[in-house]
Amino acid sequence: MEIDVTDFLASTDCGTLSGSVAELGTNAGRITWSNSIDAVKEFNPLPDDAALQKFRDWLRPWGGWDDAEIAAMSDEHLRALCVQWIAGDWRECFEWPEHANGPDWTVYESMASEGQCPGSFFRDDTGRIFWSMEH
Repeated sequence: MEIDVTDFLASTDCGTLSGSVAELGTNAGRITWSNSIDAVKEFNPLPDDAALQKFRDWLRPWGGWDDAEIAAMSDEHLRALCVQWIAGDWRECFEWPEHANGPDWTVYESMASEGQCPGSFFRDDTGRIFWSMEH
């Protein structure tokens, strides 16, 4: 499943959704989770039951939650987790000196192909940016 994240990324400081303890202090988890809950009020990455189920299915192989835990997650919880994942992937891929003047897609594609960052983003012919749920 592919999610258009262009407007979300343009309007969001991804560090507020996936910042570390080194960046945000000892309450980083609480801060980023609260910010993610707020973010999904403006950007809904999983707009329907089919998208929510695809995200649940995508979560399973990561091993962080068992089937019962995933099944018990509310729609809001899944959406907030999804925006945190998108923000974290973006930061891991594009918060490098090579991208100081904006995303350098050639550098990104090279890094992703070498396993240095997730290969979860792509641009279409119109310049829209998408996040793909791939393993």
